[in-house]
Amino acid sequence: MSFLSAIPVIALLAMLPVLASLRRMPVAGVREFSAGCALSAASACALTVAAALQAPIAAMFGYASLAVSLFFVLEGLRRFLVLWLPTSLCLVLAFSSGVLGFVIALGGNDSPAAAAIVVAGVVAVPILVLGLAAANRWPNERPSLQAVVVGSALVTFTALAHVLGPSSHALPAPDSPASILFDLLAVAMRVLCLPLLFFALIVAMQARIIGELRAAIARDGLTGSLSRGALIEEGERILVECLARQRPAAFLLLDLDFFKQINDQYGHACGDMTLAHFAETVSNFLAGRGVLGRIGGEEFGIVLPDHTEEQAKALAEDICHVVRETPAGRSHQRIRLTVSIGIAAAIAGETITDVMIRADLALYDSKADGRDRCSIARDRRVDSSARALAAAAAQLREARAGRQELRHSA
Repeated sequence: MSFLSAIPVIALLAMLPVLASLRRMPVAGVREFSAGCALSAASACALTVAAALQAPIAAMFGYASLAVSLFFVLEGLRRFLVLWLPTSLCLVLAFSSGVLGFVIALGGNDSPAAAAIVVAGVVAVPILVLGLAAANRWPNERPSLQAVVVGSALVTFTALAHVLGPSSHALPAPDSPASILFDLLAVAMRVLCLPLLFFALIVAMQARIIGELRAAIARDGLTGSLSRGALIEEGERILVECLARQRPAAFLLLDLDFFKQINDQYGHACGDMTLAHFAETVSNFLAGRGVLGRIGGEEFGIVLPDHTEEQAKALAEDICHVVRETPAGRSHQRIRLTVSIGIAAAIAGETITDVMIRADLALYDSKADGRDRCSIARDRRVDSSARALAAAAAQLREARAGRQELRHSA
């Protein structure tokens, strides 16, 4: 039994460096979980030594460490899951759980209460693990999941306090199937419970970190709109879904007019403010009807599901009007903005890149026709020459803007 008792100690000590590495990440609760893991390892080690050497002082230290580790786990869950649970209540719950498990252990392993708490603990462990995993996946169900996680943690530690209690090493002789089952469940709790708990906590924290990193990467840091890669990915998904269901879809390519002049005249800080203002204005106008993303510089894209070419053109004209009527800056320094837009409706067999190329060609028409207007893509065939023309159109827009800046500075 000594080898089995050493398994949780070894597993918990192996998890401590992982938890320590997570402390550098901005995840709430990681410090508390680290302290709980260290105390759990100390508790398991002390109780193993107490059982082997019949040392009551080590056993008392082990029980106290187990109760304190539960407090740190509850405190970590409170911060990680944003629980409306005061610290004082976490302390009371941890103490009550430890005392209850210890009292049940004093009654022996053959009592109905002992059988009930061991079975409840075995059931609570997988529920706790699944609850931690689900808390990140279904944030809308967080209140009910919080109750499940906290309740399962309390039941788990109560069962632990029992199986590690004074009668845990004096199990009844396996003279019946019920006794054999009880022995197996008690050993499983003693050996696997704490490692599984902290492994689940580590996985939940890593999932939270990965989710936050993905959200940060998917957003443009300046404007809050989707990044180029995220826009293309989301646009491809929308396009495939619309075309599969024979529903229309369109793409708008927006280019803020004379943006380089704004940078030169007012400074780059004002230019950044203008981009953020423009993105906020367009996003508020869309109100969920499309997906806005920043392609680069002053160019933005909008994926419009369930929009025909005519509906997309009407919406683009409204965007031009709203941008024109919503200058950037404060009252003492208002910057009038205009935007040129290229429109392309998706057709069967196209990718989002194909639609964007056609919208880019239409955008060049809007720029060539005097800006502050929208144009519909006329060529529906995207081949190598169209791709080259799109690249040339982008270069011509930059060159044209550069010449206008020179004239403006002169």
